[in-house]
Amino acid sequence: METEESFYRERIPGTDVAGGLLDFRALDERGGTKGAKGANGAIPTIIVPDIHARPEFIYNILNLDLKKIAPVFAELSESPAGAKGAKGAKVIDALEENKIRVICVGDILHAEGRARERWAASYCAFEGGVYDSPSMREEMAEGLAALLAVMKAKYLWPKNFHCLKGNHENIANERGEGNFPFRKFASEGQMVFEFMKAVYGKEVLDAVYEFEKALPLCACAGNFFVSHAEPMDFYSREELVEASLDERTVYGLTWTADDEARLGGVDKILTALCKPPKGVEARAIGGHRPVPENYLERQGGLYVQIHNPKKQNIAVVMPDKTFDPNDGIMTVEE
Repeated sequence: METEESFYRERIPGTDVAGGLLDFRALDERGGTKGAKGANGAIPTIIVPDIHARPEFIYNILNLDLKKIAPVFAELSESPAGAKGAKGAKVIDALEENKIRVICVGDILHAEGRARERWAASYCAFEGGVYDSPSMREEMAEGLAALLAVMKAKYLWPKNFHCLKGNHENIANERGEGNFPFRKFASEGQMVFEFMKAVYGKEVLDAVYEFEKALPLCACAGNFFVSHAEPMDFYSREELVEASLDERTVYGLTWTADDEARLGGVDKILTALCKPPKGVEARAIGGHRPVPENYLERQGGLYVQIHNPKKQNIAVVMPDKTFDPNDGIMTVEE
């Protein structure tokens, strides 16, 4: 991530540090992707909500039969499914052939409500000074499997597979630079930190820390903007590129609570960053706060939340269409 090409991940001015914004308009316009193209060479994008220690979620996305989402590719003259005769082609094949893009909104570690009892058992052991209990090891097996899956996918398809920073990307459980210690069902942030330190040691802990610091904070293309949480306010392109230098911007892209964002901020971001084709409107999409079914719309419908921790849902954004959550969200879970 630190060496991603600057024409789609601009460097922080005056440094060699990769900025916080992925701008896929630049990549598409330079012909960085091939096949299944829409306006300006853009390709379809799968947006993945919070992962939360679900490695099977990543597996199911990569192994999703493209025939199941063929209708949303039908308007393109050359679709990933069509390239293989709609027989057995999967998302992983489309990634190999530069015909699809995947963006995860972050929150890789920390299982949520499904692991409530496991967290309770782990916390009892933690309070007794046992950081590597059987229940905690079970939690970390899932969390680290998900982390390794994201890392390897990024390594294999660096231009087409991306992960943004969420508020759970804080392995050191630190306070500062837009991060805050995390606890929900237990003291998850501190428990994971102590487990990693005790079981894997400082070298591995530091490596994960550096990985988190290298994650971008948001992404845009012709007709969408993605961040982990609803943007707190309007941020200019320059502010998004330099986001890691301002803890308020990091917080505003990763921690925003429902009804905390300033109305109109998303509209201004979409106007400043997106240039959709004629007749198409841009939408902002994110996760962070759970939704009861498949989605919730905020900011007058311009921002769509898609994180339901009980489902393995994804959003599929076509480059030549306004994203409609009623037909653009699907499950990958068998």
